[in-house]
Amino acid sequence: MRVPGGIGWEIVSDEGGLDRLAAEWEALDARCASEGFFTRMEILRANWERYRKDGRTALHVAAIRDRGRLVMGMPMIRRRELFGTHSLLWLDSRTPFYDGLLLDPAMETAAAAAVLLDVLHASLATRIFKVGFVHEGTALHRVLDAAGMPLVRKAEAASLDIAGYPTFEAHLAAMPARRRQQIGNFGRRLRKAGAGPVHAVTDPQERSAEIARLFARKRQWVEEEGLSDWIVPAATEAWFQRIAAREDARNRTHLLRLASGEDWIASILAFERDGTLYLSKMAHNPAWERFSPGWVLLAEVVRFAIERRLGSIDFMIGSSAWKNRLADRHRAVFGCRANLLPWRRRRG
Repeated sequence: MRVPGGIGWEIVSDEGGLDRLAAEWEALDARCASEGFFTRMEILRANWERYRKDGRTALHVAAIRDRGRLVMGMPMIRRRELFGTHSLLWLDSRTPFYDGLLLDPAMETAAAAAVLLDVLHASLATRIFKVGFVHEGTALHRVLDAAGMPLVRKAEAASLDIAGYPTFEAHLAAMPARRRQQIGNFGRRLRKAGAGPVHAVTDPQERSAEIARLFARKRQWVEEEGLSDWIVPAATEAWFQRIAAREDARNRTHLLRLASGEDWIASILAFERDGTLYLSKMAHNPAWERFSPGWVLLAEVVRFAIERRLGSIDFMIGSSAWKNRLADRHRAVFGCRANLLPWRRRRG
């Protein structure tokens, strides 16, 4: 279809279409900054794997081109409803990961917002448009806001700017004295109890086994607390295993482990893209809980990131005591739910 200004768009609704789109999608993603981690074709495919068996749901990926060149990609699914209507949902991972809009850095926000509205309003039968996790300041947030989409704050994401620290010691020196002393005490207690140095797991098979252990511990905790959580389904771990195994020069997986001989203490999974380290999952052995291994491991993650000359650490969605103590920035995470039936369209 064509919209004013010569921009055209198509809807990709099957996996063969994804195959045909892949090369130009990946080329555009390569022009994006760190948030491009969440718009990679591999992420899109892994997300679709979590929905593809639902008979009510079909792919609905909007590919927007300007004079034949892909400039924008909206990964969505179309869910059939009763009475002939349908909803459009952002194609997410069914986990609290950021949702991403693939957008050429040179494309103006107002133009992208106009195209988004045209795509959403192309069918009079589209009832609802929903996006789960919109990170403040990202391309997706800017375009949704410019399009007048209702955005409701649902969480926050903390981060730490480490670009100005040449060494981990310089970062420690900038901390309040009490916190610096606390982290030092935690480390000394752990070493005295027999903990070895933090080890970066790089062997693919060993890392896969470590991710499995991390998820097993997370599921055990959820069961002990009597909770129902997104981490429980086996498909969740499969998603992370799949993404962790796909690395290239710009998108890396890191898994740090703390142990005492053969006794596992704690581990943390993180993803790197263009100077940003995204912390994903952390778990510890309850037998070592009194030694605060999580704090020691987090401090070592900061050391690891500084030594890799990264610019920031994103602690991802959710609030916790350790995030609030380590972070120096907090940004909102919004949800979006818009009524699209002609007589109900409005902002808010």
